[in-house]
Amino acid sequence: MNRTVKKRKIISFIALSLSTFSAIFGLFWLVFILFDVIKNGIAGLSLDLFLKDPAPPGMGEGGLRNAFIGQLEIVFFATIIGVPLGILAGTFIAEYARGTKFARIVSILSDIMVSVPSIVIGTFIYSIMVKPIGNINLGAIFGVLFLSVILAVIFGGILNIVVNKILSNVSIKSRSKINFINITVVLITVLFGIGTFIYLSPKLIDRIQGFNGWAGASALAFIMIPVVLRTTEDMLTLVPWTLREAAFALGASYYRVIKDIVYRSAITGIITGVILSISRVAGETAPLLFTSFNNQFFTLDMNEPISSLTVMIFTYAMGPYDDWHKQAWAASLVITLFILLITLIARYIINYKFGKHKAQ
Repeated sequence: MNRTVKKRKIISFIALSLSTFSAIFGLFWLVFILFDVIKNGIAGLSLDLFLKDPAPPGMGEGGLRNAFIGQLEIVFFATIIGVPLGILAGTFIAEYARGTKFARIVSILSDIMVSVPSIVIGTFIYSIMVKPIGNINLGAIFGVLFLSVILAVIFGGILNIVVNKILSNVSIKSRSKINFINITVVLITVLFGIGTFIYLSPKLIDRIQGFNGWAGASALAFIMIPVVLRTTEDMLTLVPWTLREAAFALGASYYRVIKDIVYRSAITGIITGVILSISRVAGETAPLLFTSFNNQFFTLDMNEPISSLTVMIFTYAMGPYDDWHKQAWAASLVITLFILLITLIARYIINYKFGKHKAQ
């Protein structure tokens, strides 16, 4: 018996030692990288970095204003595209397709998409939104289609809220009438999307050519969607089904149950997933090399190539000039601090929610 206990203690000690060594080894390189970025990045920080555009090579002046603004613009539109689609898809899988084979397939595919290298997504978006196919400007068509879908989703959500507000004040007991109203709302939303596409097509298709900011935003949104989808699905699945049954017993429709009960219970986890998905795409370079490409000049026009901070870091780090290297380090520090800030916000939201529940 003593020999067995001694053997178990030895195995436990070895396992604990290896685990501790692995943790220290990983933390060492993390601290080393952060220290290197901070040491080299602080030297390049200045107001000119944020307020001036790039100077000619070798001039030793200028900044990265165009890259900072371009990065914010691309990430903003990627969030506008990816987050609503991810939340809606996760809601459908967790609520309407719960337990079905289709839901399991989508969940597996989402897990695979999370692990797909970003450069693969970049080349995919390049093939459908940047590279022309014959005389058809397919990229512009997809860009306008994406924009029309997002506007239709936003319009449909607002219309749903307004209609349900009206229905809550009007006593309608007939289930067929309620279903007819819901179908009408869906049809109006679809017609709005089609009308938006028809209206925007002649105005935007001829202006979007080759590399453009919409393609870059779509590539980042494509990366964000599976992250938001899986987070939303997991958070909604954790909400006890008894809460839904209690709301059903009071006569609430499934839409109101999801909006007022399920979303409110899972909002912290959903917001955390959204924040983490933003931090996931904030440092991506490869997808933007194939989509938005780069622009040495300041522009806010998403219909043309647009600069991004990660691509500028890549370009400057590979360049032969010391001032380029200095600005690349400073930009790396800014992105690192941005991702660190987003991660801390996500952790604070989680701790605040659980701390609140624990206190109650």
